[in-house]
Amino acid sequence: MNEQAQLPDLKIVPRYGYFPRWPQDGDAWLHPEDVEAARSLLPSNRVWRHEAREGRYMVLRYGATRLRVLPALWIETPHEGFDVGDQVEVKPRGGQNDPVTGYIREARINEATYERYYQIDQAGTPLPARLKAVDMKHVDEPAPREETRIEPPDSVDLSDLL
Repeated sequence: MNEQAQLPDLKIVPRYGYFPRWPQDGDAWLHPEDVEAARSLLPSNRVWRHEAREGRYMVLRYGATRLRVLPALWIETPHEGFDVGDQVEVKPRGGQNDPVTGYIREARINEATYERYYQIDQAGTPLPARLKAVDMKHVDEPAPREETRIEPPDSVDLSDLL
């Protein structure tokens, strides 16, 4: 049986998950070029986006950081609609939050409660509050406006209106 056949079925992407522990077997679960970056970021409660396959490796992204890993100790989590780097608006929620706009800087999971929380960066400053998905909405880019020109009719018969 080849190594590809032993991997779990992860064909549907994107998927989300985290690495709470480092495997005891060393670095063999990492692409050799990604070991140094992985050692500085894993294990952690960061929620990574699995966005593609590259041979036998899962390609993960956390903001601008990209890692190639085998699915060792990967714990999958449901997607909440937000990714690191997304521009969001914080909802006021009855005065609980300050309504600000920023970018998602961190997406992490609380292992005790299994809840995801987010940290927002506003103009280069991380906001201290940990937010949940319910506290945010995506900032939608305005749709391009189409030029619409309404031409008046050549003649108007008002008799039907009377």
